[in-house]
Amino acid sequence: MHVFPRAGRLAAALSCVVVAAVLLSPTLPSSADERDRLEQEQREIQRDQKAAAEDLEHSSAGLREASATYAAAREKLDRAQTRLNELNARLVEVQAAHTQVKAELAEQKVLLAKAKKELAEGQAEVKAQREEMRDEILSRFTGGDPRLAQAAALLSGGSLEDLMRQQTYVDAAAAGQDATLQRMEATETMLVVREAEVQEATDAIAAKEKKARELVAEVDSLRDQAAAAHDVMSTLAERAATAKRSAEAARAADAAELRKLEAEESALRTKIRSLATAGSGTDRNVGSVGGLFGMPVTDTYITSPYGIRKHPIYGYVALHNGTDYHAPCGRPLLAIESGQIISTSYSSVWGNRLYLYLGKVNGHSYTAVYNHISSYAKRSGSVGRGETVAYAGTTGWSTGCHLHFTVLRDGTPVDPVPLIGG
Repeated sequence: MHVFPRAGRLAAALSCVVVAAVLLSPTLPSSADERDRLEQEQREIQRDQKAAAEDLEHSSAGLREASATYAAAREKLDRAQTRLNELNARLVEVQAAHTQVKAELAEQKVLLAKAKKELAEGQAEVKAQREEMRDEILSRFTGGDPRLAQAAALLSGGSLEDLMRQQTYVDAAAAGQDATLQRMEATETMLVVREAEVQEATDAIAAKEKKARELVAEVDSLRDQAAAAHDVMSTLAERAATAKRSAEAARAADAAELRKLEAEESALRTKIRSLATAGSGTDRNVGSVGGLFGMPVTDTYITSPYGIRKHPIYGYVALHNGTDYHAPCGRPLLAIESGQIISTSYSSVWGNRLYLYLGKVNGHSYTAVYNHISSYAKRSGSVGRGETVAYAGTTGWSTGCHLHFTVLRDGTPVDPVPLIGG
């Protein structure tokens, strides 16, 4: 089964080969050897990539175009879906962040209310303490200064005991004033702390409210973007559906062409069997048929081999019933053996075709079929081995000049390569 390589996988494989070679080799290769080996790897990769691309030829241009349009529409649709998913995911994140900020804002407001209450209490306490101090000062002025009374007692000839009592009174009054002042100082210090807490809570709330407004704006923007992305997706989905219908119609048309072609080939197989039955040409007994025939084109290489493989567009597994040879446009296509041209025709699938009946070998009839040819050198009659019968082209379901070459044994396709000698 033919494998369709991908550039990325091939590149990775190439990298692995290089690493493995370096790790496993007992001695490091010279730079020239390594370069040659890598160049060979590159040539093989390019050849595989070209073969994969040429596999696409086995479908009509209409189907290829429709499939490409559908693939492009699907790609755009996938990108739009990805964008919409990203927007929705971001919208969920932002909404969650907004909910969180709202909760934090509510909590901060509670703290602010508490700080304000404590500040008010502190302010009331300071006010009361100041009033107490004021009353005390007024009382001192209205009741007389104890120190003056003390001096008067001394001057009036009061006893030392009176003087000591007066001093005790003065000391007590001074101590009471100091305690009042200390309470006021502590309360006002605490008041400064409370004011700072209120300011901090106020600033925090302002920041939260600003963040909340930004998140709300982002939510609105994301919703608008999501709505726009949804509209784009709807348009792209409609285009993709239209492209898909076009691809399906092109595929159905191709299938009809293939059925028509099968009918034509069936008629040719009947003709070939009739020729074989009638004994047209010689029946050679050559033992092994390996390498019996000549090359159908010179200076060539195989771009896509004979065998079972998965169709790159249709997806089904089927026989690639011939070998694709590299053949630039106009290159002569050669008779691989002497024979008789039994059919030249045009098929929308295979383009210009030529059937060359080669006679019987070891009891089996052989026919060479040349496809996608640009023009004929001969359209009927007998030809000799190596004689030019046609010229390479790219007619029919083809993306570039080459030769799709088939050999029929008793009317059934077989792998041409073992039969080709050179």
